[in-house]
Amino acid sequence: MVRVMGDVDLYNVGDLKRAVFELIDEGEVESLIIDMASVNYIDSSGVGALVAAQKKMKTQGGKFGLLGLTEDVLNILKLATLDQFFKIYESEAGLP
Repeated sequence: MVRVMGDVDLYNVGDLKRAVFELIDEGEVESLIIDMASVNYIDSSGVGALVAAQKKMKTQGGKFGLLGLTEDVLNILKLATLDQFFKIYESEAGLP
């Protein structure tokens, strides 16, 4: 699980990409959950990074999901109709 804190935007999306893609590239991750409970804002670059990570996990046969989305972040994903693209978990209880 990767815990993300603060806003995810053009200025810091590189940190998120590095952390997530290092895990994926190791090839030993069957399931990757991004805990976003402490994220209040995400811009298009952040959304793009999540989409890329989800696609890469899928090509490797892994599972990818988002945990604990705030209402603001969920609304941003809904505007882009990405709430249907990602597996979204409200709590850790149902995690793979």
